[in-house]
Amino acid sequence: MDSFPIRRLSRLGNEGLLSSTLAVVELGRGRYEWGVVALLLLSRCAADWVNGEVIERPAGLRQSMSVRAISQSLAAPYASIHRYVAAMQEQGLVIATGKGVAINNHPAAAPAITAFLTGAHDRFIRLAEDLASDLDFGHPEGAPRPGLLAATMAAALDIALVPYEIAHEPITDWTSKLVWIVIIVANVRHITTDDALSRAYAIEPTPDALRMPIDVRRIAAITGLSYGSTFRHCQKLAGLDVIKYDRGGWLLASRQLRDSDVDGGVRALLAYYGKRITGLVALGLPIDRIDGAYIGHRPPYAAIGIAGS
Repeated sequence: MDSFPIRRLSRLGNEGLLSSTLAVVELGRGRYEWGVVALLLLSRCAADWVNGEVIERPAGLRQSMSVRAISQSLAAPYASIHRYVAAMQEQGLVIATGKGVAINNHPAAAPAITAFLTGAHDRFIRLAEDLASDLDFGHPEGAPRPGLLAATMAAALDIALVPYEIAHEPITDWTSKLVWIVIIVANVRHITTDDALSRAYAIEPTPDALRMPIDVRRIAAITGLSYGSTFRHCQKLAGLDVIKYDRGGWLLASRQLRDSDVDGGVRALLAYYGKRITGLVALGLPIDRIDGAYIGHRPPYAAIGIAGS
């Protein structure tokens, strides 16, 4: 029997994805599409915002990205990305610079950006801490090396981009993906946060009877979407057979829990996380004393307003 705790690790990884996704919505000032574009720009231009071992507003911008490159990276229509970027420029979130656009470094805009980057860093450290109890990332040798913060920031942003650059299937629509990840996490939050239950269902899927449905109103409250929009996306996801209606709310469809292709994707994603974390440990990330790696403190999991949250 395979002893790899795929369900437990998947639940922990999904917590990271949900926290990151909700932060992206906030980064886009409530406009999810803007947030995704801003996230990509930050991932390509993060070096401007990291000064040694400090995240701070850059006096000047050296990095930029063209609208076409953004479109290609996100596999999104050029016209849509052009429209988002134009609106983001009007609102002062991005500015034209060099041969493309960049996140605005104006003093009025910068605090929200540095706060997002700090949060992204600490959410990544939380993921590393969560996974380290079951995965071996090696041990650091000596003091942290110069550039550790920049490398950690790059890994954090790359992982935050996974739903948009890598894991396109089975849900390609960004907003549907947001609703889906809320449902996935909410169904098993009480399992994730209970160590005994988490380990009891570390390998085998959590039975439907133990998973907690979440209703449309609660999903809307978490995501900031309207009730009508949330309902439509739930219906769309149900049509794709990735969620089902049960006991007054929505559950991840049972077939998703025993699909070998889904498991293969989860294993590949966990391997990617492991590769990035292992590389940082080699640079001195103190995985054995990970609580000291946070810039602020360990972030809580996203509030979902149901039992166990």
